[in-house]
Amino acid sequence: MFLTHLSCTSCGLHHDWGKLQNLCTACRKPLFAVYDLERAGRALKRDALLTRAEKSLWRYRELLPVPIETSLVSLSEGGTPLLRAGRFGVSLQMQDLRI
Repeated sequence: MFLTHLSCTSCGLHHDWGKLQNLCTACRKPLFAVYDLERAGRALKRDALLTRAEKSLWRYRELLPVPIETSLVSLSEGGTPLLRAGRFGVSLQMQDLRI
């Protein structure tokens, strides 16, 4: 896993990622997951991730803020198709909006 710690979005205090928490113990502001992106970039290759058989968010499990040993839970939610939203895209001045 490449998650290093949780950091407070306000005061910057570091928190242990292994403890289930979402607010800073000092100022009660939200915590942000901080990753070692250089190490992740060396270890994970985009094409390898995209060709994994798993089509849910667990395809990217090394990048999620959960321990690798966590049991996978899925409701077969992966692989949802993107549909073209032409008229809505035009209203937003976007050529090929998909939702």
